[in-house]
Amino acid sequence: MAAYDVHRAEIHGGCEPTTGIVAFTALVEQVMTKEPYASAERVFWIVDNGSSHRSRRSIGRMAARFPNASWSTPRSTRPG
Repeated sequence: MAAYDVHRAEIHGGCEPTTGIVAFTALVEQVMTKEPYASAERVFWIVDNGSSHRSRRSIGRMAARFPNASWSTPRSTRPG
């Protein structure tokens, strides 16, 4: 699991035995508790549609814990 900072060209994260809420939360915690993210006005997260972070419940859980984080799950359409 990884997070990529497009402004600094840095990768955060590591290997996890499984994916899911615990692993995703650990990644977000790893990033959001360090500077410059901890004191940033806003930190944008673009995530895939994994079940651990696509639902309103998950977004709410993360927003409550990290109020300066903003979540986005891009939607794609299939051709034809």
